[in-house]
Amino acid sequence: MNALNMIPVLGWLIAAAVCFFIAIPVYLLWNWLAPTYFYWLPPVYLDLPFWHVFGLLWLISSLRSLFMPRAYINTSSKTK
Repeated sequence: MNALNMIPVLGWLIAAAVCFFIAIPVYLLWNWLAPTYFYWLPPVYLDLPFWHVFGLLWLISSLRSLFMPRAYINTSSKTK
């Protein structure tokens, strides 16, 4: 998903769509399991809205590609 953010507009839209579909199970699992296993967290973190989960995933993906760009290294060697 990091390479998608390099394409200016189309890549951002595709990355947003990927984050949207990843956010669905993350949202469901978090809101189902957080009250049981993370009961010590403040109540605002125990019931996250879907769009907040989506935004966090998209932000993490964008920041990751910004601060840790993927380097493409050609490892093929031409010998004569």
